[in-house]
Amino acid sequence: MIELHAGKSSNSQRVSIVLEECGLPYRVRTYSLMDGEHRTPAFAALNPAGMVPVIVDDDGPGGSPLTLTQSGAIAVYLAEKAGRFMPRDAMARTRVAEWMAFTTTDIVGASTGIFVNTAILPDKSAPNVAFY
Repeated sequence: MIELHAGKSSNSQRVSIVLEECGLPYRVRTYSLMDGEHRTPAFAALNPAGMVPVIVDDDGPGGSPLTLTQSGAIAVYLAEKAGRFMPRDAMARTRVAEWMAFTTTDIVGASTGIFVNTAILPDKSAPNVAFY
């Protein structure tokens, strides 16, 4: 069983979507980022950087447990584990890697701003809504 350690973040949402699309069984441990629930020694043991998401897969590669951070790396791992979304053809795999890098680096600023503005901030500023 895969355990997803997540909070209210676009990166956690990304991993949740990939888990659903891959059809892999999982359970979620949710942390309140605003309350600092991810800033504990127990969470630091999972990810010393103190960031969500993190997955713990009891049945990782070769049957060994795996703890993995970084939503892009997690998405690729889950797709490969499920045998979905990752082409076998080398050129196609390279293009998937290119698009993964694009989504997790080049557009992350805008997507994070949209997520924060629509899902986290209690007051919606008209200029911010118009901007995003």
